[in-house]
Amino acid sequence: MIEPLVTTATLLGGGFAVTAVGLVRQTRAKRALAAKIGPLEREHFAARQLTGALDAESKHLAETRMPALVNAAARGQRGVTVPGLSVSHLAGTPIDGYHQAVLGLCDKAISITRDQIALAARSSVRDIIDEAQTYLVRCQMKAIEEMERYPEGTAYHQSLMDLDHLVTRALHTLQRTRILTGSWPGLQRADCTFREIVESARGRIDALLRVNYTYEPGTGEVWVEGRVVEPVTVALTELLSNATAYSDGKVSVEVQQIQTGYCIVVDDAGLNMNVYQRQEAAQLLSQRTVLDVTSLPDTQHLGFPVIGRLANEYGFNADVSSTSPFGGVRAVLRIPRDLLGHGPTDEEREAERQAAAASAVSHPPIPEQQPAGDFGQPPDTSDSPVLPQRRRRSPRHAPSTRTSEPAPQEDPDAFSQGFANLTATIREGENDQIQGEQSRD
Repeated sequence: MIEPLVTTATLLGGGFAVTAVGLVRQTRAKRALAAKIGPLEREHFAARQLTGALDAESKHLAETRMPALVNAAARGQRGVTVPGLSVSHLAGTPIDGYHQAVLGLCDKAISITRDQIALAARSSVRDIIDEAQTYLVRCQMKAIEEMERYPEGTAYHQSLMDLDHLVTRALHTLQRTRILTGSWPGLQRADCTFREIVESARGRIDALLRVNYTYEPGTGEVWVEGRVVEPVTVALTELLSNATAYSDGKVSVEVQQIQTGYCIVVDDAGLNMNVYQRQEAAQLLSQRTVLDVTSLPDTQHLGFPVIGRLANEYGFNADVSSTSPFGGVRAVLRIPRDLLGHGPTDEEREAERQAAAASAVSHPPIPEQQPAGDFGQPPDTSDSPVLPQRRRRSPRHAPSTRTSEPAPQEDPDAFSQGFANLTATIREGENDQIQGEQSRD
């Protein structure tokens, strides 16, 4: 009886021991498994956070950074900046480098495309302007030839002067566009005085009678090198155009001598510029701007870019940061001494005087009945000093007529007949060019 009990107890004890050992092992296994699962769970959590950050950053790139780059680089919108990463802790990571590479490639692609389009467009614009400028110059030459045949003071001569002024305005419009496309002004002139430059610039604007030029022989008769005469004239034309456009009264022009050269000072009594406008003007005047046809600015405000390109190309300086004594804007063109010229030599002057004298003897000019100002406008002498009158290098003379015939200005059909002759000569020149082009084809 005792032995079976002992055997049973032994078996129960052994089973208990085995169970205890199993429990211990199971507990240890669970602890080991828990020790392994903890890092894996943390890694999984970190991976999920990183995936969410990458998704958010990719969305930020597509919806925010790329559109900002397009607005700034492609559309040329001012004040637009491309934002950085939306998740700050991704800075310096490979994903940051990849996104920067994508933005850089897009910016480079936009820049290359714009440069290619702008280059092709500027070349085409220059070709078109060259052709149009050639026709306008021919028209102006024909008008001048027709004016040579008749004395001043007639209605016909006045109409030709008005036509010449309109052609001059059209030529200046083409010229400023040509300059912004990267080309030269398209005209090479001989050495001229400051007086001739001021008068030429004044004749290229509409409100020329409101420009009051204070002439002084000590500065007005100083010669400027022919290479820069036309660029300075174009720049002064833009300043006079702005001054007359933003003011109603007189615009004062004066040439002053300074230590480093000479200044052409333009004062108006119109609207002054605020601080931001002055900063923008200074930036445009200091840049060698080339017209970008892919993002054209306001075409009514291209004067400062034209002046800035000419000033940086030919070595003079423009400034509009001062206030005029009349409350408006004071614009200054500074011409350094190394851009001054010498004018014609004594031999050239003597040859010109002899040619003029010989022409006057062989073709005596018809007395002028009524003097006219620049471009057919009556001279404004109300508050301006008397300026030297511009004369051609050879005196004009009328065609020889018999004494029994009436003078051209007394002929009632001279006006219509003269315009008919002018139209015929212009058409004849155009037909000659068309025939020449067809023969080349």
